[in-house]
Amino acid sequence: MFLLLPVAALALEHPDSVIYQGVNVKLDIANSIFEPARSFGKIQSYEAAVNVDLLHRYFPTAEIGYSQADLSAESGSFRGKGGFMRLGVDLSALRKSRGNNMLLVGIRLGTAVQGCSTRDVLLGNGYWGYYTVNFVNRVRADVWGEVTAGVQVQVHKDFHMGWYVRYKILFSRGAAGAVTAYYIPGFGYKDDSGFSFNYYLGFKI
Repeated sequence: MFLLLPVAALALEHPDSVIYQGVNVKLDIANSIFEPARSFGKIQSYEAAVNVDLLHRYFPTAEIGYSQADLSAESGSFRGKGGFMRLGVDLSALRKSRGNNMLLVGIRLGTAVQGCSTRDVLLGNGYWGYYTVNFVNRVRADVWGEVTAGVQVQVHKDFHMGWYVRYKILFSRGAAGAVTAYYIPGFGYKDDSGFSFNYYLGFKI
């Protein structure tokens, strides 16, 4: 019921307008290309999105995906894989847009769950000596927020393409058990904040 309240408010604000304008389905085609590993290793990430066009101005959005990372460094190695989801809304910053050409700004709340292992972690000091430990088969959940900005360009009829720049802030910090995930699906590297880039192809239903 609460999900219908924003739609009802839009109906009151625009009584003579058609609220529902269709659904956009988008497939990210550049996540792995623009997010290379910082150390020796490999990252694979797949992502799709669906949004609802309300009044050709408001776009409630759901983004889902899957990532896996296999990274190595002098201080150890990390392997993880899992799924993620982001929920939020975009707003067309242009009052009048032609076709599916838009300038979009928005917000997201994201969450990811993954299974991960960290091996050969070097612990100790120069006085007592050093040793390595392994943390395997751990499950970790993370939550973050995003502010997004993007451009959408109509290519042909209902086909469009575009990109997003995302500024992300990690809300969950610290370790699950004894493991802090070096890479978080849908977020990126474990830094508390940072930017990422998406390039996508879309189709309007």
